[in-house]
Amino acid sequence: MKFSENWLRQWTNPEWNANELAEELSLAGLEVDDVEPVAGEFTNVVVGHVVSMEKHPDADKLNVTQVNVGEEELVQIVCGAKNVQPGQKVCCAMVGAKLPGDFKIKKAKLRGVPSNGMLCGATEIGLPDDGVDGLHLLPEDAPIGMDVREYLELNDMSIDVDLTPNRADCFSVMGIARDVNAISGAGLTVPFEEKEMAGSTACSVEIDVQEPQACPKYLGCMVTGFNAKAETPRWMKQRLERSGLRPLSLTVDITNYVLLEMGQPMHAFDSDKLQGAVQVRMAQNGEKLTTLDEKEVTLSDDTLVIADDSGAIALAGIMGGLSTSVTDETTSIFFECAHFAPLAITGKARKYGLHTDSSMRFERGVDPQLPERALNRALSLLLEIAGGEVSAIDAKISAENIPAPAQITLRAKTVTDKLGVAVSAEQIEDIFTKLGFGIEAIDGGWSMTAPSYRFDMQIEMDLVEEIGRIYGYNNLPEDPVLAPITLRELPESEQELMALKTALVQNGYNEVVTYSFVEEKKQQAIAPDLPYVLLQNPISEDMKAMRTTLFPGLLQSIAYNQNRQQGRVRMFESGLVFYKNDQDETGATQVPMLAGAIVGPVAASGWDEKPRNADFFDLKGDVETLLRMSHQLGKIRFEACNNPALHPGQSASLMKDGKEVGIIGQLHPQLVKTMGVSGTVFMFQVRQDALLTMEIPAAEKISKFPEVQRDLAFVVEQSLPVQQLLDAVNVESEILRSVDIFDIYRGQGIEPDQKSVALTLKLQHQDRTLEDAEVESLVEQILQSAKSAVNAELR
Repeated sequence: MKFSENWLRQWTNPEWNANELAEELSLAGLEVDDVEPVAGEFTNVVVGHVVSMEKHPDADKLNVTQVNVGEEELVQIVCGAKNVQPGQKVCCAMVGAKLPGDFKIKKAKLRGVPSNGMLCGATEIGLPDDGVDGLHLLPEDAPIGMDVREYLELNDMSIDVDLTPNRADCFSVMGIARDVNAISGAGLTVPFEEKEMAGSTACSVEIDVQEPQACPKYLGCMVTGFNAKAETPRWMKQRLERSGLRPLSLTVDITNYVLLEMGQPMHAFDSDKLQGAVQVRMAQNGEKLTTLDEKEVTLSDDTLVIADDSGAIALAGIMGGLSTSVTDETTSIFFECAHFAPLAITGKARKYGLHTDSSMRFERGVDPQLPERALNRALSLLLEIAGGEVSAIDAKISAENIPAPAQITLRAKTVTDKLGVAVSAEQIEDIFTKLGFGIEAIDGGWSMTAPSYRFDMQIEMDLVEEIGRIYGYNNLPEDPVLAPITLRELPESEQELMALKTALVQNGYNEVVTYSFVEEKKQQAIAPDLPYVLLQNPISEDMKAMRTTLFPGLLQSIAYNQNRQQGRVRMFESGLVFYKNDQDETGATQVPMLAGAIVGPVAASGWDEKPRNADFFDLKGDVETLLRMSHQLGKIRFEACNNPALHPGQSASLMKDGKEVGIIGQLHPQLVKTMGVSGTVFMFQVRQDALLTMEIPAAEKISKFPEVQRDLAFVVEQSLPVQQLLDAVNVESEILRSVDIFDIYRGQGIEPDQKSVALTLKLQHQDRTLEDAEVESLVEQILQSAKSAVNAELR
């Protein structure tokens, strides 16, 4: 919100200079981004009247002018501006004047002709560029000889406040003035007479509000007989320019002026271009509208529009349509001033690639009691400047849909406990009176009624915050905060997530944190079978879907690094994924996940060995490290899977107790281009609850009897997962301690569709030495089990 300091001081005038005012606003939560003068520093520049002009005798591009500056004699000034003409009122820098850039004006001779001053353009005196190639012309009624700084009110500052979304009430000079008054106690004065402008003639345009929930208040009236050629007054143009808006035409300037002054958006239609009743309705799917900026948009049926019998003529609360716009030929206008519910406007401007001052305010919330005041103010300005007649105001009001002011109980003890200082009851009541709250004293505190423009007031702590910022955060005591801290005990059966992260970092990974919102196209590509949640008001089009996997963010980070010539990337992320669930009150089931991805060489290249790119088993080893830390490796099975995100031949599910708790594998080759990465990327994702529950180690007695080892090589089908063979070999026995793979062979002596898997069996009894007979019996049992389960033959 950008505004003129002088404009604000008409509402409230504290005894602070501009910098002090900016500091106090910032301390009160209205952060000031910038304070800049509206013009450069200059002195001794006055209003001059060009009385006569002659061509310079020795220069074709120079003119010799005689200028009246309010002194007894005319001042001769040689001027090279293209637009200088007799009769003009101009900015005249006298001899001795100092212009921006420490440029001093002295007596001079230009091609032999004396010149006693300088006629100035806008930029030469530090004003914004007015687009004129030459002198900055002043109105005809400008007083000759008057200091230009005084005449143009240039001893002013433009203040730019960066408002947080909850402070929609401060998107106006009136709103800022309310807060300044509360902070300073300087008093608040409305600098114009508020009066009813409605006439007695009925409004000739019928209003039909079909969506009262979205538009609970709609006011409209006709204005006829005004001077369509009337110009916007200089004082209004100045305030608009100093607030960052460009003056356009009288009706547009008045609506923009009231928008900045009071915070109420409004719109004017050329009533002669209206066809039938003005309707407030939802758009029809595919309906077209050409906006004021000549952009054609195709509307969807969730968009609120203003329409007539010809179709949509404006995007409600956002922008008007070109077909009913006011022009220099307009002779009658239909003024609208409405209150739109924030949820009816939120996200619509972004959806159609628009961003307007109106949508910015309606999305955050506009005072529902403001339209009547704002419409009367706009009509008053129009009639004062251009004359005309106003019809009666047609008001369509749905009282049950207008938000009721919040009723909040504030306890004196809460104020003291939370702020750490005893604020007196008189101070508290004075603060909220200045802020416009209704106050009723009750036992131990107050019952507060929030003003209609404070949508952010909902709970007691909101009121405490108001006291803190108006009382002054700098006035709060700097006492150390004492709070009891109870450290949570970490059960032995619980693994710390930080320990898992540390293990990954020690293995060369870097942690990343990515958005929970991803591009819908990528979400569908990488997890087409998982239901996902779409945001109603996304940050941008490529961040509209809630992620169902951590892979999109990881792959985006990999692509970012690869685009910056980082060939070896190892990343991990911990965070929530969201599965659509209409049965849940939030609309989604949230599951904590831990995921990682690697691409490029296993290690940095060295002189002693050839670099090798990471493969599936490198990543599997890192995942197994995490499982070992939680003592879960023995309970997790890696089973081949067909996940759409992963290569069908290099992917596996992590299964625990028959349920999938994670996946691992190579990114599917068809998704490499879609995800913007290059090379062979390997990824894993595991549910955190599968890693954070530890198996508690239990001590076992070490056998003192010798261990027996048997090596068996089985011939099995080439396609058989080795895990199935291990399952078959691990028969129940009190002497079978472990089964380990030590070789897998394919080649000579083995059929092409088969492979040899060699296993080492370790046998040992706790209490005695094993006998050959029981060892051979167990081996025979294992051979039979392998034969019957997976058709394995002893090699």
